[in-house]
Amino acid sequence: MSWLSQPSVLLTVRGTVIPTGRDEARQIHNQTAGSEEGVAAARALGDLSHKVFTPLPGLEVATDNELLFIDVWNDAEGLGTFFADAQVQHGAAMLFSEREAVVWSPSVDAFGFELPRPMHLHDLFVGLVRGPIDDQATAAKVFHDVLEPTISDARRLGQISHQLYTRLPSPDGNGQPEALGIDVWADAQGMGEHYASLSGFESAFTAEPATSLWEQAIGGVWTEW
Repeated sequence: MSWLSQPSVLLTVRGTVIPTGRDEARQIHNQTAGSEEGVAAARALGDLSHKVFTPLPGLEVATDNELLFIDVWNDAEGLGTFFADAQVQHGAAMLFSEREAVVWSPSVDAFGFELPRPMHLHDLFVGLVRGPIDDQATAAKVFHDVLEPTISDARRLGQISHQLYTRLPSPDGNGQPEALGIDVWADAQGMGEHYASLSGFESAFTAEPATSLWEQAIGGVWTEW
C-alpha cells in the first residue's frame, strides 16, 4: 500500500482537537472536511485520498485529543487553493485548537516498498518519524542501510509499506530541510516489537527526530476517500 508516487504530493495535518469527546470530533470532521460539498471541492482541486488517524492508545508519543490527516494530492497548486479558502479555514478552526499542515514530496531514489495486506489482518496502523536533515541523499542512504536488511522480519511482524518523503520548501525558500518516514502496518504488536529492536535510523537526522504511532480512526464512521 503506497499513498504516493510522482508527481503527487503528500499532505499531513496533525493537531489538537477542540471537542472533548472522540464522537463529537468525528461529527465535526464529517460536517466540515467530510461534507459532500467539502469532499467535492477537494477532489475537484486534486485531492485523491483523505485518511484519518487517531493516537494508538497507551502511548505517550501522541495525546488522545489529537488527530492526524494524511492526504494525497495530484496538484500542489490545487492544494494551496483549497486551503486558502475561508470556508475551509473556518471548518478547520471548528475542529482544531492548534494544528500543523505540511506538504511533502517523495524523496528521490529513496528505499521504499509496498506489500499486500495479509488476509487475516484487517486493522491499519501508522508509524511516523520526522526530523531535520542536512540533505535528502544522505537521509535516503541511512534509511536504506537500516531498513533494507530488516524487511523480511518487518514483513513477518505485519509491515505493509515504508516510504520516505522530503518537506517541500516554503514559498520564501527558507526553513530547515526535513524528512518524514511513514510506515504502514497491519499489526500493532508487531509494529511495537520491530521498532523496539530498530536502531541507526536516527543518524539520518541532524537532531533527535520526533516519532508517533497511530491507528485508523475509531469511534464511528469517519468520512474518508
